[in-house]
Amino acid sequence: MATAQGNRDDEKSLQAKITEHFISCPLCLEEYKEPTDLPCRHTFCKGCLKTYITDLTPGSKFRCPMCQKETEVPKDGLEGFTHNFYIESLQDTVLQSTHKKTCSSCALVSPKETVASSKCITCHDYLCEKCSPFHCGTKFTKDHKVLTFQQLKSKKYQREIQEHQKIICSEHKDEMIRYFCSDCNVPICRDCRELHHDGHKLLSLEKAAEIVKPKLETKCHYLERKLAKGEKSLVNIDYTLATLLENESSVQQQIKARAAHLRQLIDQREKTLLQELHETSSTHWKNLQITHENCSATCSSIKTTKDVVKNILQHGAPIDVLMLQHQLGQRLDELQFTSVVDKIPEEINLKLTTTTKVDQEISSGAGLGNLQISRQPALPKFKPQAECMLEFDTDMIPVDISASPNREYVTTNSIKNKVKIFSSNGTFRKAITSVSHTQLKCPVGICHFPDGKMVLAGVKNNKLFILSPHWEVQQTVDVNNPCGVALNDNCTKIAVAQGDIEKSVSVFSIDINGKITLTDVIKDKDGEQLFNSPYKVAYMSNGCLVVSDRSPNKLHILTPPGDPLHQYTGPDNKLGQPRGVCVDAYDNILVTDCDKHCIHLVSPDGKFIKYIATKADGLYKPWACTINQDGDLVVTELDGKVKVFQYL
Repeated sequence: MATAQGNRDDEKSLQAKITEHFISCPLCLEEYKEPTDLPCRHTFCKGCLKTYITDLTPGSKFRCPMCQKETEVPKDGLEGFTHNFYIESLQDTVLQSTHKKTCSSCALVSPKETVASSKCITCHDYLCEKCSPFHCGTKFTKDHKVLTFQQLKSKKYQREIQEHQKIICSEHKDEMIRYFCSDCNVPICRDCRELHHDGHKLLSLEKAAEIVKPKLETKCHYLERKLAKGEKSLVNIDYTLATLLENESSVQQQIKARAAHLRQLIDQREKTLLQELHETSSTHWKNLQITHENCSATCSSIKTTKDVVKNILQHGAPIDVLMLQHQLGQRLDELQFTSVVDKIPEEINLKLTTTTKVDQEISSGAGLGNLQISRQPALPKFKPQAECMLEFDTDMIPVDISASPNREYVTTNSIKNKVKIFSSNGTFRKAITSVSHTQLKCPVGICHFPDGKMVLAGVKNNKLFILSPHWEVQQTVDVNNPCGVALNDNCTKIAVAQGDIEKSVSVFSIDINGKITLTDVIKDKDGEQLFNSPYKVAYMSNGCLVVSDRSPNKLHILTPPGDPLHQYTGPDNKLGQPRGVCVDAYDNILVTDCDKHCIHLVSPDGKFIKYIATKADGLYKPWACTINQDGDLVVTELDGKVKVFQYL
């Protein structure tokens, strides 16, 4: 039951994919009705095209709604465009079409539409229950095969459908497609053969399909690799998104905690200042109050004594004055020498002082803190263990290797004085021993331009050969003892390592017209010799140059002008002899360690990250290396093998 359910799920999935990519018209976004092809191979409903094309006069022109390619209306008008039988077949065999098909035979004799129940898989006519038995009864259709709609959807009849299926020529409406012209790479009918393809090499449809299928399968394989790479990128993006959300939440909590902390500090400071204000004011208030009370008491005593004395002087008898003079005089003397107030407390002025710096920090946000954004390239996810995707034998020691834009591998051999070319699956294609009648002498370095051109270093030719994709010499550049070669990302510079004789790296500039000029020779710095035996070179995306040096064993990372930036000598300074060097899409450096049978993965700043592959992975004396179009590491070995590792 589980298997049956799984099959049903697969069928539903297939139906969904077919519906999404093949069954919906780009104009009406609904299931195709009479699917019709334009010469650019985009398909639309015939009715949609009739509405879209404003002028259906033969010879008038319009642009395809999808690719905007200019298209001419055929001499038969809308009927001159090709009917897409493949999509129609998908509707009949895979999907539950929502459109009712009408009988083709009934339509010839009656305007009334009759619903079809079957289809002739030979001529593509739809037939009702009444017409179906008679369709194969004429001499023209006696060999036709009619199937009901239920039979069309049954896997039992799929091979029979393929065998009987015939496609009408878009130019000759009465002729079936019968041949494939290999010269023009198009399927044709008998009339096409006689009118347009006379003398061309023709193949049967079956044989041509067998030739085309492997090519499509190869492209599909590359697409699967690209899909896998894309899915890895999606995983990385999802991880980055999750990390971003986690980071945002963490910083958000930090901001809130910081703000709460500052509010707490401000509240505490407010409380302290208010308490200090109250205590200062209260103390001074008490002192003033006491002084006020003392002064008031003295003033009251003076007033009372003054009033008593004046009253006696005005109203008392002489005897009263005389009797009290001594007492009153003494009291007046006491008051005379009594201070009204000993000392009035000084006046205080309370004021809140602030600093503009705090105001500025708060207004600018510096008081709370600043949001610091550091950007860095998305880091790749390395496989725990590299996987060997391909292995093939070159039957020679490949001292360098390069992946061409058309996915070929080109290897050089300095002993046999030849270059070998292999297909993407490791199949030997051909060997090159001379270019434009010039014998190759000790070819070592090789690298490709994006358009397929090459730079080839002939050590004993003392030349760089600039070669076309067809191995024709376009330019030569005189260079003493050229070993490794590398192109920068925008193809404006060529770096050449010149081995243990010249002990230098020469840099050539390429101008807009392709002229190559020597612009720099990197040899020493401040009187100190940089290299002893520079062998291979590679460019990073920022223009920095990576050079492998075989004596002593180290890797130099130089700035674009050629100044030393970093050096790599391996974990614990135990780098074996570095042979090949290359840089991946993340500017990580990969270097082959021939002595220790391993590949070092090094960060852009010269730090060891990990070993990509080791002797335990079957690696033997790795020599040259490069990164192919899929981002995989391609390594040559001293025993002549080439291995392709997927490490991301």
